[in-house]
Amino acid sequence: MKSCRARWKGGLVRIAFVCPSCEKAFDEQAGPFGTGVTMQAVNEAFSEQKWSRLVEVGVLTIPGIILVSCQMAEPKVETPPPATASTPAVELVAGTDTPLYALTLKPELDKNGVVEAIEVSSQLTGGLADGEERLKLFAPVVYVNVMGIADRVTELDVRDASGAIDFTIEEDDPVPGGYPYFRHWTAKRDVTFPVSINYRALVQPEGGPGGPAFGIRPSVGGISGAGAGFMLVPSNAASQESILEWDLSGFDAPSLGVTTFGDGRAVVEGPPPAIMQGWYMAGPVEHYPDDVIEGDFHAYWLGDFPFDEREGMSFTAKMYDYFEGYFEHLDPAPEYRVFMRLLQTPPYGGGTALANSFMLSRGPVQPEEEKNEDYGDIRMVFVHELLHQWVGSVEGGSIDENWWSEGLTTYYQYTLPFKAGEIAFEEYVEGINRLSRNFYTNPGRDWSIAEIKKVGFDDNDIRHVPYQRGALYFADLDARIRAASGGERDLHSFLSDVFVARETGDIALTPDKWRELVREQTGEDETAFHKALHVDGMVFFPAAGSFGPCVVGERVTLEQDGESFDAMQWLPASDADPKTCRFVTNED
Repeated sequence: MKSCRARWKGGLVRIAFVCPSCEKAFDEQAGPFGTGVTMQAVNEAFSEQKWSRLVEVGVLTIPGIILVSCQMAEPKVETPPPATASTPAVELVAGTDTPLYALTLKPELDKNGVVEAIEVSSQLTGGLADGEERLKLFAPVVYVNVMGIADRVTELDVRDASGAIDFTIEEDDPVPGGYPYFRHWTAKRDVTFPVSINYRALVQPEGGPGGPAFGIRPSVGGISGAGAGFMLVPSNAASQESILEWDLSGFDAPSLGVTTFGDGRAVVEGPPPAIMQGWYMAGPVEHYPDDVIEGDFHAYWLGDFPFDEREGMSFTAKMYDYFEGYFEHLDPAPEYRVFMRLLQTPPYGGGTALANSFMLSRGPVQPEEEKNEDYGDIRMVFVHELLHQWVGSVEGGSIDENWWSEGLTTYYQYTLPFKAGEIAFEEYVEGINRLSRNFYTNPGRDWSIAEIKKVGFDDNDIRHVPYQRGALYFADLDARIRAASGGERDLHSFLSDVFVARETGDIALTPDKWRELVREQTGEDETAFHKALHVDGMVFFPAAGSFGPCVVGERVTLEQDGESFDAMQWLPASDADPKTCRFVTNED
């Protein structure tokens, strides 16, 4: 059983609205790629139940949702092949005392062949968690701007050997800004096990506010979305394992059913709410590679995108392999799944990452979009989201620490594709100048983190300040470490040690511990600078050599929209040899 500590601890629910060149096909909220959303994926009720094995989330905090610490095992994929249109529904286990949550998902199509709902048939065995007296269920009312999820849970039927079970229903206070809050069902009587929990979850209707891709939506004859976008699950069960099955009898063959947790039938370790934190896709799904069980990188999509899907996924697979060599702390790297869907009606979504998986959700292809066009922005979105798996987070959670989770990820996003040999030197320089320009012309460049948190979804540019500021901070730190060590150490060697120590549990990577580790590398106290930059919002200018020997930075004045901005500009060094700046893998 592999540990997924670093993967889940990276704040694994985050959003990136993507592809500025095709904004019309995305929500009106869409903006420059790399957007991150403050999220804790788990309900406050989790902490009330005092569970110890919950998803460890946290880089981005949602008001009213409490960070829950855990280590969740990597989902195991059973021997049976992926579900197909001819695969019958699983026969639920009955009459066992073994704690288990087993469910079958059956997409239902209307007369026009459009998925209108998912029929969920499930059975819970093994009793309640220690100290619990009455069975409790819960579902989101709102989940990051996906509205009315619990309202779309219809035909709920919960039974045990004594018959139907009635519930009292309570609802959390609404959380501003479209952030999650939940509805809770509590059984009015004691129950005996097994308990069947069956319901019909309607798809998210078109329209409504823009936001991430969590809603379960019909697409090109199939269905896709996140578990949190349609599921009702037990919240206080003893079960630490769930079994997911598909019934695809409503689709024509060939069809597939896949999730973050595996292809077809999957066993998911952790309490039942763990199944909400994954992507789901079923129907006439295309995939990469052709053999869906080959290798550790997989991609699935519904729709015909304005770029070559297999070429794009081949690029992403190569970056996955590169990161596995470049970083040492996840060995081997876990399986990764990319999901893509093309929607005909808003809200369209954007890019959203969950545990070792990512969804790209977009609107219809526009006439001006040409197939096989160079979609560099999209490729960099995949790079960014892959990187979250290795970057993880510092402890403490919340958007306060976005300088690490998003800042370091953004730094790597702009530097590693060049080091991997996947983009040209000119693209590399252009990219870091775009990063620099976006920061220094950002109206929130000198905002404190407290001010940025208040904005939330309301301003996409300001929400990116911690990404940009954090990326420049890590570039500057690279220069400081090289200077202090006489070139013997750099950011990569330093962070390699930090990542390994965090992964093995040798250190608790808190902000205070980070500042201590930096001081050991640079010989200078990091506390005041770190606070001024990441807490108070100081505008700073990295060292001229922050992006390596091939690039030189200089202070300039940028003009934009009639305003002048003090900024940094990056130019090729006069003696630049791009080959000396590349780093292929630790194995080469």
